[in-house]
Amino acid sequence: MRRGFVLEQVERGSRLVLPVSADTLTSLADHAAQHADPDYTVVLWTQQAPAAWRSDMALLHTRMSTDAPTAGLEEPEDVSNEERLVALENLTAAGPRTLLTAVALHEPTGRLVGFSQLSVPAEPDRAVSQEDTLVLREHRGHRLGMLMKVANLQPLGRLHPGRPSVITFNAEENRHMLAVNETLGFTPMGYEGAWKLVAL
Repeated sequence: MRRGFVLEQVERGSRLVLPVSADTLTSLADHAAQHADPDYTVVLWTQQAPAAWRSDMALLHTRMSTDAPTAGLEEPEDVSNEERLVALENLTAAGPRTLLTAVALHEPTGRLVGFSQLSVPAEPDRAVSQEDTLVLREHRGHRLGMLMKVANLQPLGRLHPGRPSVITFNAEENRHMLAVNETLGFTPMGYEGAWKLVAL
């Protein structure tokens, strides 16, 4: 601070011990579904996105750079497109990790309005990484974050048994997503700060 830096954001690292019981996940899914809008459906896939939804996924990745909380860090828009999406997914598919994706489909429009991804390591003794989770601002308030996260966790133990935990990071001001994670059973394991220096 003496050098002019300002603490702009604190991120919480959280850990979910695996396995989560099937009964717990079913109960959480049922509770969220009772309060969700029936216009939304959760769809799952592994590795690459279906071709028909690449454009929607590219938009969701772009909106991740504008809709996720960034405090006063003023992050620039990171524009994605179908070509960039395919290149990234091909790179992931060629590596040792498996990408599990859950998306929220808005049935009236046929468009994807949210996504959540888990990156699963090949080694069974390593933690799974919770990657991006986003619901477009205009579609929030329908329990889609919970529905997508539970949908990804339900087959995890069956498809990739033995992983000890899931690790995630969230901005402390992202109270909604932290509440979802806490309900799932994530507990804090550490914090990191993002500092900002404005050059005069």
